[in-house]
Amino acid sequence: MLPPEVAAWPLGDPIAGPVALVLAGVLAGVANTLAGGGSFVILPILIGLGLSPGVANATSRVGVLAHGSAATITFARARAVPTGLVLRVAPAMCVGALLGAWLATRLDDGLLRPLFGGILVFWAVLLIVRPGRFIKPPELPRTPGPLAQVLSLLIGVYGGFLQAGVGFPLMALFVSLLGHPTLHANAAKIAVVLIYTLMAMSVFMAAGQVAWREGAILAVGMILGGVLGARLHLRVGPGIVRWAMVIMVAISGAALLL
Repeated sequence: MLPPEVAAWPLGDPIAGPVALVLAGVLAGVANTLAGGGSFVILPILIGLGLSPGVANATSRVGVLAHGSAATITFARARAVPTGLVLRVAPAMCVGALLGAWLATRLDDGLLRPLFGGILVFWAVLLIVRPGRFIKPPELPRTPGPLAQVLSLLIGVYGGFLQAGVGFPLMALFVSLLGHPTLHANAAKIAVVLIYTLMAMSVFMAAGQVAWREGAILAVGMILGGVLGARLHLRVGPGIVRWAMVIMVAISGAALLL
């Protein structure tokens, strides 16, 4: 049997809740495609609607899968996805994601709320102090070596555990360390997140932590946001999104800590 917060819609108003989730999904989908950090919008809203942190964390992955599918298809049609890079780093990230998701299902919600809040605030500070780490102009692309594989594993653990903000270290890995152009790095980022999220979802489903109704509504918005964000990125760069993410990360982290 599913926990009460999974089995029942948490809002009394059957209109306001779905509308809020769809709008949040659109915003998060655009943000995830252009830069990252969309889950900083989604998690506080899901928790605010009444889901526990653990269930909100698991349920957000439904939207991530929908967004990743839509955005990856859009980028693939434009031949922007570096398939070789994705295939080289995806295995390590999948292993890490399975471990991270397992850890997330084992921790108490009372611990997850301040932990999630602290991570969100950390990313806000990092974006302000070291912005160039995520938007550094690319050098000559390099093949992922042992260091890149270890980092991929660790990023996978983080992504499986929380997901929020995973796009930032992925961009640092693909752009700063491996020297890929921003467009290709963003396309690779979305593709690998899609792949490892499939692995993480199996863990959350087995633990009975996914609120499917809320997740399906969120997915509608994230599909729209994913397609819109991918089309925008094919025309403009992601730099302008960074400051918007700084604000949202800081507000979301403070809200969860409080």
